[in-house]
Amino acid sequence: MRAICVIVPALLVAIATAAVAAGAPPQAPTARGAKVTFERVLPPGSPPQRISQRARLLSLAVERGETPSPFLEPGLFRATFVATVTLPARDRVRFRIEGRGSVRLEANGEQVLGGALRGTARLESKEPARLKKGENQLVLHFESQANGEGQLRLYWAGTGFGFEPIAPESLQHRADDEEVLAGQQRRLGLQLFAERRCARCHEYETRRIGESAFAELDHAAPDLRTIGSRTHQDWLAAWLQDPRQFRHEATMPRLPLSAAECGDLAAWLAELGGAPAPLTFAADAAAKGAERFRQLGCVGCHAAPGASAADAALGDRLPLTFVAQKWHPAALVEYLVEPARFHPDVRMPDLRLAREAAQQLAAFLLAAAPAPLPVSHGDAARGKRLAQKHACGLCHALDLPLDDRPFPRLPTLKTERGCLGTGAAAKAAPDHGLTAEQRQALQAFLADADTAPFRRAPMDFFSRHVVADRCVACHGFDGEASVWARVSALSATAAASPLPKDQDPVAQGVPALTWTGSKLQPSWIERFVTGKEPSPRPWLTARMPVYQGHGAAMAAGLVREHGYGSQDEAPTPVDAQSAIFGERLVNQGTGFDCVLCHALGDRPARQVPEREGIELLTARGRLRHEYYTRWLADPPRLDADARMPRFADDKGRTNLLDVLGGDAAQQFEAIWQFLGSRRGGR
Repeated sequence: MRAICVIVPALLVAIATAAVAAGAPPQAPTARGAKVTFERVLPPGSPPQRISQRARLLSLAVERGETPSPFLEPGLFRATFVATVTLPARDRVRFRIEGRGSVRLEANGEQVLGGALRGTARLESKEPARLKKGENQLVLHFESQANGEGQLRLYWAGTGFGFEPIAPESLQHRADDEEVLAGQQRRLGLQLFAERRCARCHEYETRRIGESAFAELDHAAPDLRTIGSRTHQDWLAAWLQDPRQFRHEATMPRLPLSAAECGDLAAWLAELGGAPAPLTFAADAAAKGAERFRQLGCVGCHAAPGASAADAALGDRLPLTFVAQKWHPAALVEYLVEPARFHPDVRMPDLRLAREAAQQLAAFLLAAAPAPLPVSHGDAARGKRLAQKHACGLCHALDLPLDDRPFPRLPTLKTERGCLGTGAAAKAAPDHGLTAEQRQALQAFLADADTAPFRRAPMDFFSRHVVADRCVACHGFDGEASVWARVSALSATAAASPLPKDQDPVAQGVPALTWTGSKLQPSWIERFVTGKEPSPRPWLTARMPVYQGHGAAMAAGLVREHGYGSQDEAPTPVDAQSAIFGERLVNQGTGFDCVLCHALGDRPARQVPEREGIELLTARGRLRHEYYTRWLADPPRLDADARMPRFADDKGRTNLLDVLGGDAAQQFEAIWQFLGSRRGGR
């Protein structure tokens, strides 16, 4: 599993050693985020259901039939968040809590807020809490409603800022907390269990894998019925001998096959699908493909063919040197146009490429002569028998009858043998290349394998898949730059000149993900990630991939993590008088000159200084009102790369004193009302 934030143990030890040498007591290592413990409330005497893990935010939302963690059955639960917030100076801070359920907030051991949340009610501290310079511990207790539903959103306000969630980069917890480490191990086990398709070989006694939450266990490997028309036989034989020589994170196991048997199996596979289609690339296709490779952000996930190992290590990117060894040209083009055509659960996202763009990318990837692989020879008839013997059809679509599964069922698995064993204990089991950490995680998870994958826990699904799907390759997240942005910065430094704008995600304005779940309406997020909503940033060369399979689950988890349910914010009636002021405020010369950078319906932006802003009339269809208000008050506070200036001062005033007396809150609300009064508003 890739990690978004990695704390290097050696560095932590060095810091602690230096502190001791200076006479200061050693500091416990810290990690970003809060510790959260979820506990199912059960009758006395029932086996406990409890798990601790890292939380990005001090918020959550669970709807009926869901659970905050797949390791808890749905129903009444408690959540306890513990986090340290470090302040540069003493401050008097007010707190607000919204949601549904019962809550209690403690700051440095003293209760500052508590009570029951029902309907649209909120709790707000009457007197500011005194927080000290340096570390302050916050403990937030939450209990859901009896049916397991609940929402929780914590806000704070201090010197120079109004009510807002505590930023993820401001939260810390102990990195060596044993309960968190144990919980993270169980969650890693679930992720590996799904990714390695364990249940396809080791079936359940009574459950079906298609019944798992979000169909996570039902994911299949590539369809091999036409594989011979897509890939080279020599590569197939080499892949079968050791998949991880080409992809270090390959989920395909190394089967107990000799080199000769790999050749036999490759010979049979090479016959499937007929001869590859011929294709000749245009003379300039490779050069244009190299540009597209950078423009589309492919560099966020992949190192270009010929890149060094050190280059690929930045962001744990996949080197593409093997592509020319693997693909027939026409098949590679088809794959780039529609990655899921022969593999519905492929990790490669669908960028909705035009065929011309796909041909250019393919020409670039195939331009260099591939390193030669050993010539493969084999007996196709023996290969077919091997495919049936090793039950390849359990994971792959193949026109082969499936005999009884030769593998033990889940309840009878021995965790120290077979795929999870080492040395002689592994015998002739498939080799998944598991690290010791991964093996221990799977062993720890097997006790929950009959229950956890079948519980709907959107928050957990999102927090695991935001890493597995490499969302941070293109998007900044929690104060960290995207992999693409880091690669681009290094490229610009090496070239001693700025990159073209269409190759720089920061210059283009690729948005960060940090606040997306509280920024956008749930239905809009789902439509966008599943490809049903066009991008509000049509100028981007970057493409938001289409996630038709699990995009809805990702959207739900993202929203729940920020403390909101699945329903959109209710539309509000438009105040006509306020809307008149709003129209004046967005126009040039009479207000904030919003129309210089932003289009207004069919009217294009009039004078874009750096990069265009999003069209305004659709804003209310996308944005939550609470986020809109925070954004207008101080855009750079929410996004360090924001080009939007701050119009309000610390006293909540603007320099447009002749409109609503210069009151920033009233002026921003007037703009919201205006946007709702026009076509496209809500």
